[in-house]
Amino acid sequence: MKLSELIRQDRFASPGHEALLNVLVTASWLDSMMASTMAPFDITPAQYNVLRILRGSHPEKMTCSDIGSRLLDRTPDVTRLLNRLEKAGFITRGRSRTDRRVVQVAISAAGRDLLDRLQPAVDDVQRRLSRHLGDDELAHLSALLERLRTDQVA
Repeated sequence: MKLSELIRQDRFASPGHEALLNVLVTASWLDSMMASTMAPFDITPAQYNVLRILRGSHPEKMTCSDIGSRLLDRTPDVTRLLNRLEKAGFITRGRSRTDRRVVQVAISAAGRDLLDRLQPAVDDVQRRLSRHLGDDELAHLSALLERLRTDQVA
């Protein structure tokens, strides 16, 4: 569905305005699709992202700030995410032996198992969502989005 039909707006202030709205609407749609894929596993996309980050560093542990800096969605409440994952048994947390002020986080065997069980569903939804674009188009889209984010003043 075209953006103008979806948001019921025929005119945009500029092509840039239309493009940015399209990015926002598409990002929301993609997040919703990923959330519905993960819901049967009782996990959110943000929690999945944390587990993937920790799996990538396994067996090394990571600090909370290191995890926060790598999140796709820069939530300020990393602690709450970690609390939920720890309560579910998907991560472990402990104090650093060299600096007791630092909390170190690791993915547990249950967390790795969850990712293994979830991976086919994630792969399937990613294939379905990108099926109308070829590899060259997907690479071009990635390049355009990266260019959009490059050299921006916050």
